[in-house]
Amino acid sequence: MDFDTSLLLDTIWDVTQDGRHEPSPSNIPLHYKRARAICLSQDLTIDDIAELSPRFWDFHFNPVSSRDMTAFIIATIHLNLCIGTISQFSRERPDLNTILDELLNFRACGEFMLTEVDHGLDARNLETTATMEADGSFSLNTPTIGAAKAMPPTSPLAGMARVAVVFARLIVSGDDRGVKPFVVRINDAGGMCDGVVSRVLPVRPGTKPLDHSITTFRNVRLRPEALLGSLSRVDNEREGFLAHIWRVSVGTLSLSIMGVSAIRVAGCIAATYSQRRLVGDAKKLPIMQFSTQQRPILKALAHGEVLHAYAKWSVGEFMNPKHSADVRRGIATAFKVLVVRSSRLLSELAERCGWQGLYAHNQISELASTFQGNSVAEGDTLVISIRLASEILMNRYRLPQSVDPGRPLALYENGILEEAVSQMALTSNLSGSIRGASYNDGVLPRCRAVVEAIGQRMAYEAAKAQGNVITEVLDLFEASCIQESSSWFVEHGYGTRSMLWDNEKRAYGNLLPLLPSLVDRTNAKAYITAPLVDETCTKTFIKALPAFGASRDDIIAEQAPKSRL
Repeated sequence: MDFDTSLLLDTIWDVTQDGRHEPSPSNIPLHYKRARAICLSQDLTIDDIAELSPRFWDFHFNPVSSRDMTAFIIATIHLNLCIGTISQFSRERPDLNTILDELLNFRACGEFMLTEVDHGLDARNLETTATMEADGSFSLNTPTIGAAKAMPPTSPLAGMARVAVVFARLIVSGDDRGVKPFVVRINDAGGMCDGVVSRVLPVRPGTKPLDHSITTFRNVRLRPEALLGSLSRVDNEREGFLAHIWRVSVGTLSLSIMGVSAIRVAGCIAATYSQRRLVGDAKKLPIMQFSTQQRPILKALAHGEVLHAYAKWSVGEFMNPKHSADVRRGIATAFKVLVVRSSRLLSELAERCGWQGLYAHNQISELASTFQGNSVAEGDTLVISIRLASEILMNRYRLPQSVDPGRPLALYENGILEEAVSQMALTSNLSGSIRGASYNDGVLPRCRAVVEAIGQRMAYEAAKAQGNVITEVLDLFEASCIQESSSWFVEHGYGTRSMLWDNEKRAYGNLLPLLPSLVDRTNAKAYITAPLVDETCTKTFIKALPAFGASRDDIIAEQAPKSRL
């Protein structure tokens, strides 16, 4: 059926009329103040950040990330990406200590500017240039709009100075020496530095505001010491580039840890709401009585507990000096991919809170929307899955192997890998290349599932080895992972669909009586601000909303709370 589109010709449908949630000086500075408070409260040293000390990793386990994810994102970019990158050069460059001290004490906020409008995961092909002048200084320029830096926050709306690590092509006497990092002052509290232009993107709906920007440079003069590293071209451009952006791999792991806190806090919010929300007329019962309410909550809390143990294990393996850089990146990738998968539970938890769950002030949808950004930050989840799975399939390296290969999730991991290996062999025979159409159609779509299977096995074994994750939590994690891929287990003779369903039902039943202790173990109470967890808070919130009409006496009588679905 064809519809008349002439309606859209009216000026009221002009896209410029649509609201875009513009950031402003009234809603941006608060989150920078919080980021500063978070950073200073941890009292990290340059050595902590440079050497990835236990105190550095402990910082990322702080549940305060769930109280204000925007502030925490600002803080972790500041510490890990900006200070972390500059600190790599400070031992040979004591002159960098002044800027590091300024950043460490948060007198300036640190940024990391790698990707461009036209260059994300292919950032090695970026176009921003830093041309060396006769006096040894550099001129930083954005040659095209596609070379504009996207999307680190760079506006003066934060009300504080910014310093960024900016990646650009070093040009010396017309010779392209490759991509190098430079320390660049972006703005001070009063405005932008000469030649730097920040175009602020709309705030992502449903999240606490952050001034993500598109940033360009025009003849920005940089002193010779702005260059981090050598003027020379490196022998191996790929390895040199990966060394310069090493802190991105650190961020793949560290930034994903906040997703674990988000899942645990959201599970607590939904559990508390479901216990106090009543239904029925004569005999009122909490909606927690329904299995459809219980299961996503129990699953979130169980996955959160297992993922917390997995995070601890991943940090330990990431720091293992016996592992190559590729293996360490693979460990970080597997962790991130599984956390992003498990974070889908946030949307289901929001749904189980009804209309109230849709709103950011009740936290769950805000946590879901904000953490969604992590799926592309520090490496797009799908693309890094393809990279990791392809390298494993080509036997370039091996990730830590199963310590209990007879467990269901280890068997599934091995089976999924075998399927991918077989498909890869077939596609190689057909096209003679892993970059051909048959590889594109037959292998690439399997890569995320391969990495998720690796992560699930690692998570289960890490939680079991930790020793303080109860059997009921482990059983539910395992059963729910099996149920998500039930066709493989049925196909390979591990039970009928009914048997797998019953196993999962039993796991939920065994864990349900332990729900109060699950909630307590999250230690999430201090970070929950959602009004929906309490009847009085909900009423107070409603009464404080902007009102139209004679609102003073609009409620005839205050009766006992009668929450309904």
